[in-house]
Amino acid sequence: MKEKLYKKEIRLTIVFSVLLLLMGHSASIFVLFPSLQQGTLWGFPIQYILPILLGWFGIAAVCLVMTIMCNKFDDEMEEYVNSLPPVTQNDTDTLIQ
Repeated sequence: MKEKLYKKEIRLTIVFSVLLLLMGHSASIFVLFPSLQQGTLWGFPIQYILPILLGWFGIAAVCLVMTIMCNKFDDEMEEYVNSLPPVTQNDTDTLIQ
C-alpha cells in the first residue's frame, strides 16, 4: 500500500508539473510554429492573447484541479497512516537501544 501511495504521489507531481509548465510557457508554441501567428482572437493577435489567457486562466484551472487531487491524496495517505498499528512505548525503547 505504501509503495502504491508513493507512486501515486510521484505521478501527481510529474503530471501537474508538466501541465503548469505547458500553461505558463504557452508562448513557446508560437516560437516553435511561426505559421500559427496569423490569426486573431477577439481582435487581438493570437500569439499575444492566447498565452495571456492560458497564463491566467489555464494556470488557475490547473491549480484548482491540482488542489482537489492533492486533497484526495492527503485523505488516502491519512487513511493509510490510521490503518497502521499503534506504536507502543516498548517499540520506541527497542528502536532507541
